[in-house]
Formats: sequence, structure tokens, C-alpha cells
Amino acid sequence: MFLFHHFCFGQTLFINPTGTYKLNSKATVKNGDTYGNFGEIRVKLLDSTCIVMSFFTCKGAPSYNSGSFIDTLTYYNNSCTYIDKEDTARACKVVFTFTKRQIDLKETANYDYGTCWGQGVVAYGSFRKTDTKTPLIKIPLMDD
Repeated sequence: MFLFHHFCFGQTLFINPTGTYKLNSKATVKNGDTYGNFGEIRVKLLDSTCIVMSFFTCKGAPSYNSGSFIDTLTYYNNSCTYIDKEDTARACKVVFTFTKRQIDLKETANYDYGTCWGQGVVAYGSFRKTDTKTPLIKIPLMDD
């Protein structure tokens, strides 16, 4: 009876988001250039309601337009939301929903004012968890 009661109210089990995630995409490397979207997310749980996240996404060759951020975010119900506070006209918002094996992203914005990141770059899709160890949180594109 207790299990039935637990699921009836939609409570979710806590997922520790700590780890490194890679974008699930069909990017290919040709002559040293990466074609197609690629990206990485690094997450560290600071406490049960707060994470620090390093986010990077790129649309690949030939332009390599990309977007990134590092921020502390509120972690609630296995999800968090990034809101670009510097450009309020575009109203860029990305919701990150965590499962045991991946993060699913959903971006919304006022695209009449441009894209949230680089030209043609959108934060979307699923990022597969590739490592459960606590990652080094760093500025994207900087060497480890």
C-alpha cells in the first residue's frame, strides 16, 4: 500500500546529477574537422538543491558556432533551468531534465531577436552520461 501511495502523488526518486555528459549526435570527423552537432555538460552536486554546471554546445564545421555557460543552478525534482539574465529580449531558457543515464534539454526563446548562442546553435537533445565521477568544472574550450 505504501508503494502505491508513493507513486500516486508523483513523487520522484532523487537522482545524483554529478558527472560528465556528451551530446548524443551523429557528428563525424573528416580531415580533422568535426561535422555535426557536439557538446558536453559537466555537473557537480553542491547540495541536494544546488548544482554547478559547465555547458558547451557547437554546431560543428565549417563555422564552429557555439554557446556555453558556467553557472550555479537550483536543482529540484531532478531538473534545473538556465535563464540568460543578460539578454532579456531573447528570453533564452533551457530546461535540463536528468535521468540516471542522461540529460534531456529543451530550449525556448524569442527567436525574433536572434539565437540564444551562436548563429544556428540550439541547446536541444539528449546528453548521455559518460562518467559518474565528480568532474573538473571549467570554462568550456579551455584545456583540463
